[in-house]
Amino acid sequence: MNNLEKIREYWNTRSEGYRQQIEKEREEHKDEFYKEYFRQIPEVSKVLDIGCGSGFFSLLLASLGMNVTAADYSEGMLEKAKDLLNRNGYHDVEFCRADAQHLPFADASFDAVVSRNLVWNLEDPEAAYKEWLRVLKPGGKLFVFDGNHYCYLYNEEYASIQPKVDAYSNHVLLGIKTNVIEDIARDLPLSRQVRPQWDEEVLGRLKACAVKSEVLLWEGEKKRLPVRFAVTAVK
Repeated sequence: MNNLEKIREYWNTRSEGYRQQIEKEREEHKDEFYKEYFRQIPEVSKVLDIGCGSGFFSLLLASLGMNVTAADYSEGMLEKAKDLLNRNGYHDVEFCRADAQHLPFADASFDAVVSRNLVWNLEDPEAAYKEWLRVLKPGGKLFVFDGNHYCYLYNEEYASIQPKVDAYSNHVLLGIKTNVIEDIARDLPLSRQVRPQWDEEVLGRLKACAVKSEVLLWEGEKKRLPVRFAVTAVK
């Protein structure tokens, strides 16, 4: 079994815990933070939520009046996302099982592409960024929220702060062992990169415009290390 299928199987097992996790985030009004970014997208825009998981961004975008396509490679996550959107009265969202690195959409299909906690998890993240820019309309916006989740496997500085990062994580595991994804992460290219510098360089190389990054969470006493961040760009 290749890594893509192993990743799919792992996130299928995590789908219920992930659903509970985003329910907690919604109860704590964490979506208000992302609304400030997404209000940059005009209403009724066509937006692709790639790696939609259990539907956190898809619901938020639909509530802001967007025409949303929610895509994920995990069928378990897609089922949770469909249930969330339907329970909240958003029945027009389109759902698609898709590999983020090989999208089934035509060129210039979307006004915006958004993603959260996905890029680190990809075998070919540069190919994914190329695809996301391909499906954006000229002038369309890209919003990526991610983190240096597995840098601690190869970077001593990140290894030293990992206990602190674990302490404020809000993961709901429901007994699922994370050693599976950690083993996969050892083979993933971004486990060896410190981001968002990598993202800025790649998006620049792919001719994206107005590439910007913002570190959302720093950690480390001797050297401030970026833990979570946002990257935005324009096609």
